[in-house]
Amino acid sequence: MYKQISWIVVHGEKLWRKLGFPTANMVCNRNDISDSVFHINIIIDGKIYRWMGSYMVKKWVFEAHIFNFDADIYGENIEVILLKKIRDNKKFTSLEELISQINTDKKTIMWETLNILTFGSFDVTHQWHKYYLQEALKYGNHLITIVASDNNIEKIKWRKAQHDISERIDFVKNLWVGCEVIAGSDNNPMQWLEKFTPATICLGYDQRWPFVERLESKLTELWLETKIIRIEPHHPEKFKSSILKNKKNNS
Repeated sequence: MYKQISWIVVHGEKLWRKLGFPTANMVCNRNDISDSVFHINIIIDGKIYRWMGSYMVKKWVFEAHIFNFDADIYGENIEVILLKKIRDNKKFTSLEELISQINTDKKTIMWETLNILTFGSFDVTHQWHKYYLQEALKYGNHLITIVASDNNIEKIKWRKAQHDISERIDFVKNLWVGCEVIAGSDNNPMQWLEKFTPATICLGYDQRWPFVERLESKLTELWLETKIIRIEPHHPEKFKSSILKNKKNNS
């Protein structure tokens, strides 16, 4: 589903805090978000936190409960990403019933895996690659990076890779982003969709491989509701592989 919104944290009635579930409250006059409980990520000062959140349409209030977090963020503008709807909001007959449901929702989110798939050759890793993977992390809770095989790089780019696949896998691991790194195969790149059933596929702004062009039709064929997201450029005038390779060759 994925909606990405920036909201300012305001003081609320602190009911959830009294029940043992402190929340960040945000007023948002939006009618395109359902009256529901969501699995969400929130970005505060560049760091990603895993949360559950509830949007109450009648009050125009979004209440977000962060796991293992206790800092003063009143007045701060934070980025909220709605990853998945957990259930509709409903009325409860007692506080005990409400607390039980919140605990159930929390367990659901804590045990839920939302895979994010990323792809690349990573022949010359630089700041853009780190930015790309860090941004991708916002859209789920388990990042998987497929490193293109040596043969596929030669087929797609009409040249051999400067580094073999084992070296390129090490390059990605050395970015210290916290992703599972897998060697791509020469055949059937679509196998990763069936294996991981990703919630999200994050692509670079300039990825235009034949595989990429077939993604949407393959996802439809597999009945997957995977969201495809393009990560915006990050100083492409400096951090682009072709530019860095030219500099290296000319130095």
